[in-house]
Formats: sequence, structure tokens, C-alpha cells
Amino acid sequence: MGESASDRGNAPSDTGNATSTTAGAPKVLMVRHGESEWNVLGKWQGRADIALTEAGREQARAAADYVRTTALPVTRVLASTLRRAHETAEIIAERLGLAAVMTDERLVETDVGPWEGLRADEIEAGWPRYLRDRKTPPGFEPPDQVFARATQAIREAALVGEHTLIVSHSGVIRTVRRIMTVHDRRLHNLEGCTFSLDESGQLRAHDFVTLVANTRDTVNDSV
Repeated sequence: MGESASDRGNAPSDTGNATSTTAGAPKVLMVRHGESEWNVLGKWQGRADIALTEAGREQARAAADYVRTTALPVTRVLASTLRRAHETAEIIAERLGLAAVMTDERLVETDVGPWEGLRADEIEAGWPRYLRDRKTPPGFEPPDQVFARATQAIREAALVGEHTLIVSHSGVIRTVRRIMTVHDRRLHNLEGCTFSLDESGQLRAHDFVTLVANTRDTVNDSV
């Protein structure tokens, strides 16, 4: 299973929306998990514990091979406790010859309430225009709550002093970026961005990173 984080206290680019950081400062690379069974079906996953597809496992292996060639030498891997993220992280860590993956519940996907297990067309039928207008139903985890728990985990990872890979979820990564008012876009599997602490100790988000080219275009990238 991997150790809980609570038990232990193309290269990434820093242009555009990036903020300059101390040279050589450890960074956190945070990416979405590999393709899951519900990604293929177009279902919103939320907290549902869904497995990877074989394509998702292959994406994780390819991501590890890519990380090995980049300017961000990952020495530590952290993951959401949900299976699709944890399995992705375990495949990457094993392929890189790293220690056991640590898990952190603060990195789990947004709780989508009654939308869990539904496709976009089913959500539209039950909650007309909600997706278009970015409205959420009762029981959907508030963005500020997602931001608070996720950034706390990211900050702690940055303070460890190692280059850390976090495998989490698109909804979490996008919520953090939106609230930090940096550019947001859809994330495919094994895409994400880097984070670091600047000289004043502020958490900064940097440019997008793609670890696997030509991943399947999943319509429900937020979950």
C-alpha cells in the first residue's frame, strides 16, 4: 500500500504564467492520474475508487520513462489515496527505483456529490445548464475547501527539500490553479504543472507539464 504522508512530517518550463524561484529550489510536480475505467465511460468519478485501464498503466510506465530524462530529477513520490492515483504513482515509483509511495487524503479528488457516476449528458438532464454556467449541486465540495487541503499538502511536500512527484486529480489541480489566478485549461491523463516556494515562502504555480504524449481525450477531465 505505501506509507501515509502524515507519518513523516519536454522538461518543466517556468515561463508565461510562471513566477521565478530560487535557483535549484526543490519543486513539486503534480499530475493527473492515468486513464481510469470511468474516464473511458465518460463518468464523473469524484471520490469513487476506480481502477486504471491497461492503457492507464501503460501511460504511467511511459511517464516514468519520460521523467527519467527531464531536468526535474524526481526522488520522492506522493499520491492521493484513491486507487487510480495511487496505482499510477506506484508504477512510476517502481520504474524509477524509488522508495514506497506515500499517500495523503488531502490530495483526493473533489467530492462531486450527486454527480458521482454520472455522464455529462445525465448531469445536463438533471441539472440543466449547471455545467455550462459552472454551477454545482448541494453536496459538491466547495472550491475553497479543495484549495485549502490541497495547497497544505503541496506546501508540505515542497518543504521536504526533495523533487517530489504528486499524483492527484484534474479537479484538484485545476481548482488550485484557478484560485491562484493562473492560467487554467483541461488536463489529459498524466498532465499537470509544477509548484514551488518562492524566497518569501509563498506557494507558486508554474507552467503546464505533459508527461505522456497523445493521451486519450477524455471528456470528463475535471474528475
